[in-house]
Amino acid sequence: MSSLPSPFLRAQQALKENSGRTIVVAGPPLSGKSLLLDEVRAMAKEWSARIVELRGSYRSRSVPYGALDGLNPGNPLLPVAGTDGDGDDESAGPPNVPMAPMAYIPDRLPRSRRSRGDRSRASFLGQPMRERSANEGDPEAYWQQLLTEFRGPEPHPVAILIEDGALFDPESREFIVALSRKARLRPLLIVVALDTSVAGYVAWEDSFLGRGDVDWVRIPDALPDAREAHRLKAIFDDLPAVTQRVVGYVGLLRGSVGEVVLSRVARLNYPQLAEALLPATGVGVVKVQDGKVIIPHLAWIRLVADLTPEKQLREMHLEIANALAALSPEPTLARRIEVARHYLAWFPGPMALKHLLEAGDLSLHLEAYDTAEELFADAITCLPSLQASERTSTEPELRLLHAQSLFCSGRLDEAETELREGFTAALKAQLHVEMVAEWMEALVLTIRVVGPRPSLTITLTELADRCHDAQWTEIEILLQSLIAEFEWERNQPEKAREESRRAGALAQGLTPGHLQAIGLLAVGLARIEGTDEEQELAARFLSGARVLFSRSRRWELDHLAGDLEARLLEQRGELQKALSQRQQAIPNLQRQKLLSVELYHHLAIAGTLLDRRVTSGVDAALDRARTIVETLHLIPPSPCLLRLWMLEGRQRSLNEETSVARDRWEAVAEEPVSDGIPRLRAEALIRLALLEHSSGRPDLGDAYIAQLAEPELASAIPAAWKPSLGGLAELASASEHGGAPLPVVPTETKRRDSQGRERPRREPVGDR
Repeated sequence: MSSLPSPFLRAQQALKENSGRTIVVAGPPLSGKSLLLDEVRAMAKEWSARIVELRGSYRSRSVPYGALDGLNPGNPLLPVAGTDGDGDDESAGPPNVPMAPMAYIPDRLPRSRRSRGDRSRASFLGQPMRERSANEGDPEAYWQQLLTEFRGPEPHPVAILIEDGALFDPESREFIVALSRKARLRPLLIVVALDTSVAGYVAWEDSFLGRGDVDWVRIPDALPDAREAHRLKAIFDDLPAVTQRVVGYVGLLRGSVGEVVLSRVARLNYPQLAEALLPATGVGVVKVQDGKVIIPHLAWIRLVADLTPEKQLREMHLEIANALAALSPEPTLARRIEVARHYLAWFPGPMALKHLLEAGDLSLHLEAYDTAEELFADAITCLPSLQASERTSTEPELRLLHAQSLFCSGRLDEAETELREGFTAALKAQLHVEMVAEWMEALVLTIRVVGPRPSLTITLTELADRCHDAQWTEIEILLQSLIAEFEWERNQPEKAREESRRAGALAQGLTPGHLQAIGLLAVGLARIEGTDEEQELAARFLSGARVLFSRSRRWELDHLAGDLEARLLEQRGELQKALSQRQQAIPNLQRQKLLSVELYHHLAIAGTLLDRRVTSGVDAALDRARTIVETLHLIPPSPCLLRLWMLEGRQRSLNEETSVARDRWEAVAEEPVSDGIPRLRAEALIRLALLEHSSGRPDLGDAYIAQLAEPELASAIPAAWKPSLGGLAELASASEHGGAPLPVVPTETKRRDSQGRERPRREPVGDR
């Protein structure tokens, strides 16, 4: 497994899926930030990414846009992986050509009656005026130039690596911050290294405040220095043995600990503790301040542990873990993690495994998915210490929990691998099928929101076949229901119905319960967009599933059935009833922390309000949906992420922010055919055509309409939209730059109401 922190592994996965990330590495001087950037640089070359390197400096931080020299055409991008700069290797990737020059903005230059040559170069305080750099530019114009890197005949990612970002001038910083807002839309990686000892670090933190799409990697301590280690060793060797031990405890407790905790850990009363600390305080190794014992130099915290013999160090970790556990009868998550880490450092055995599992499970509940992944990964290292019988029953659950945390951390390839490992371990152990099905239920909601990735669909199909061979019918139903929904999302209705029929047939052989209800859900989902008779059948299946879920008290699955019921109401045109049902479900979902179901509700609410031209409530729904998307670290082709971009584009176009809307719709429309969601790609192309026609660019609009002729896209267009496609140019003026509801021709298909009377049925619109 890579030594890089989780945000970088998540970024690596995102770049593979045509999306990007922004990562901030913050730490004190000599903490290893540059080494981390070196690893990222090497990894970026493996991704065949073009690399732009920027660096702040004391000299240029007073020059506006002075830190952006690396974006100038005179400083070409680094070659992609496999090139040596001579241009002779034709198979090495795109040629090493410089980035296009940045667009100048002369209107932003200060104006005066005097010419610039005559202007004074000193301020009223006598300090030199800030000069202006030739880099002055517009991040929007630079973004348009970046798009050529992503769209060319040989598209490739772009990585912007920034060292000493705390020394950036304000204008350069704001340029990068503005560019980072678009990173998720394309394979663009932005990594900023910040020195926390420089005042400019705070400005970056303020600029990224509240940004869920920005990952932070915080390095608390500096790396050990050989000269400092030699000096500390000379001081440490002269201390008494009891003092060395107490100082060692302080170092293992992260360099700052209260006297009460230290007394309990060292098993010394207060006079004995004060006597033991006196030699260390006399030479400045520690200091006592406000009831805390502190190692004053951050670099010494790691060095103190290195000066302690390994056997003694493990014993000290055990003593610390026991003391902290005794002092915390109701521990917080941070304390649980601290205790688990100390037990793991003592011995990767059953005691460490117990505390790691408890901390990891709580981290999942609190939506700290990166932390949960690290804890479960550490717990897996404890499995060899268990007895064979205990290991076979523990490993499947642990690996499935680890898979769930990996899915929610955006590391999908690793999650699929762990899912296979968990299934293999469960089949090998011949565990009871109901137990494994209970573990899988939590994964169903998580995998559903991840979306129909081709590799994930193949994995689920393989696992379903293995369950069929092992006669694990209950789990096969769970997997078949997921496969059916994935096929439905990919506009394969016949395949979806086939998979749903298989799930329904399997469910018939089970006793009435929640697993049988999942088969009913699969059958209902595949018929939501069918004929009136099929929709009536879907309504009965969904209603029956909700009864079974409530009887078995499976509320999380009942919420899933509620989402499908609301979809059916929307398809029937009963928008107000569906809207009320979704709004009523959200408080319960938030209490139960079912983010993956809540997200579908918020997206549907925003879509319904936009279709009804109601502005109140749209912003709140999209803001919450955006928060959930970033919390779950969703990447394309997640249908929820792509729907969010579609709806955000509509919202921005209605607010006359056409460039922002265009970026989002283009990101959806340009998803690879193998990964994209055809229905959303088709809608994005239609809205782009309307936008370009309304903006006076009919050639671009016609080009988008021509793309709709692709068979996969043509079949994904709802029948209600097709009569209007030939007249989009005429409809563009009333489309509000493509953000209004798409024009729909009402159909006269008849449905019967509750009194048996026929009433006209109107096709639904938009973002379904």
